Amino acid sequence: MKKVKRILALMSALAMTCGMLAGCGDAGVESNGGSNTATVAETNAVVDTENMVVEQNFEGPSGNTPVVDGKIDTSKFVTVKMLMLGDPPAGGADKKVYEELNKILKERINAELDVTWIEWNNYDTKYQMELVSGTPYDLIFTTSTWLNLWGNAEKGAFMDMKEMLPYYAPNLWADTKKEEWAGCTYKGQIVALPEHRMWQLSTPVFVYRADWAKEFGIDKVDSMETLEQYCDAILANKPGVIPYNAPGSVNSNELYAMWLRQETDYVLGPGSIGMGCPTTNKSKDENWTCVSPVFDDKFVDFAKKMKEWGDKGYWPEDLLSATIDSEAMFLSGKSGIYSCNVSGYYPEIGKMAKEDPSAELDAFFFDEKRGFCFSDVMTQDSCSITATAENPERALMMYDLFQYDPEIYHLTQYGIEGVQYVVNADGYRERPESYNDETDSYYWDMWSTRNDALEIPEYNEYEDQIDAIKAKIKPWTTVNPWGSFVLNTTNVDAEVTAINEAASTWLPAIQFGKAGDPEEAVAQYREALTNAGIDTYMAEVERQMKEYLADQE
Repeated sequence: MKKVKRILALMSALAMTCGMLAGCGDAGVESNGGSNTATVAETNAVVDTENMVVEQNFEGPSGNTPVVDGKIDTSKFVTVKMLMLGDPPAGGADKKVYEELNKILKERINAELDVTWIEWNNYDTKYQMELVSGTPYDLIFTTSTWLNLWGNAEKGAFMDMKEMLPYYAPNLWADTKKEEWAGCTYKGQIVALPEHRMWQLSTPVFVYRADWAKEFGIDKVDSMETLEQYCDAILANKPGVIPYNAPGSVNSNELYAMWLRQETDYVLGPGSIGMGCPTTNKSKDENWTCVSPVFDDKFVDFAKKMKEWGDKGYWPEDLLSATIDSEAMFLSGKSGIYSCNVSGYYPEIGKMAKEDPSAELDAFFFDEKRGFCFSDVMTQDSCSITATAENPERALMMYDLFQYDPEIYHLTQYGIEGVQYVVNADGYRERPESYNDETDSYYWDMWSTRNDALEIPEYNEYEDQIDAIKAKIKPWTTVNPWGSFVLNTTNVDAEVTAINEAASTWLPAIQFGKAGDPEEAVAQYREALTNAGIDTYMAEVERQMKEYLADQE
């Protein structure tokens, strides 16, 4: 293939034409303690971004936004349709924000944005219905971890953006590494835009009452042993308090997640299935090997310990059927532990200060013991262009503005200055005195456009504490080792379904000590997994991993 022709000059010209400002930030995002398993029909082919042919003239798929002599022709006014997940702001403030946004977009790229929301209620079914409806959405939220990006790509739902990106999204194109584009590629086509310019690490934690721990003579809760000491002391010294006053469900995995990170070397990766994760990857160093922690002798020890904790009364006797607001229990002092990701820990600091100013919080970070968390895939929160899009070129131009233009970034992310926010003398974002939550509440759910370089930090009187937490966990971010590997479950779909069913049946009961005799319960869980075809599934994972690694050599 021919080498790139005049690419630097062209990208510079396009950037000037669009009036964009390039930014940068740290990559690295990790999801919750569940699985990042994707369903797809073929392993990705790595996109060749180094040998792309970029000319001074480019027609584009629609023909309504051609590049002529290195300049983008936006003389035809277009409407870019965008599908976004979430419940729209009840007061309709988003419509007012879009009115202001469209004034700028009309001036910059002769286009306007039309947003359609998909409410959270039954969102997955509604989303798939929209995809097959043929509605020409130009930009559409997607994710490979919980919205079937790769499965939809297999069905031809998304447009290949590879040839368009250098022309219409020059900042994003230049700001994204080859390996990052590879993680957005399916069968040689770039079908998704990466989330890679905002750092966050959602490592799982148990938030606890540090003031109580000190009262009990416990310096810090940082292990299963010290957690046990803390819970025992609550039972002995805090009448009416349940150490972990929370509900259980088929998706409950918090104690198992703690055990995996505290007592084993197993890591969640492409071999993991569902929230129960009965299959994982072997370790940080042996990350291309699929194993099952359930068949480890240590899992029996874990089951026995959880039965012991349950019998002591660490959680409600009926938690598997109870309806409990675990946050409310924790804030009111009726529970000593609150389970969440670190991002959920931050707001608890302020909430607890209002509920009980004398309380002091800290967190038991499951990952602290081994000191690393794998970053998430580039497509954890992503955006695509549908195959039926009418204005894909202008959509990419708009997306580039969303992520890299300061004025448009602040408007889309925060709303209208003076209405949704103001910037104080110290450079922090605050609510204006006139702000009314019923009429002014606004949010932007195209999360992949977030960019650390353009953020205006929101004022928080507890910011110093939050910054200290971030400084502590940021060094744990470890680059995801699986690159563009995508698991093809076509041959083992039945096994995946059966394995998930076995995990959701047995893991919650075992981790809360509600499955009877621990050894017998583990034996039955293992039998259920064996009958579900876990060996067949893991062999298939291993086969695909070996093929992928061989292709990379």
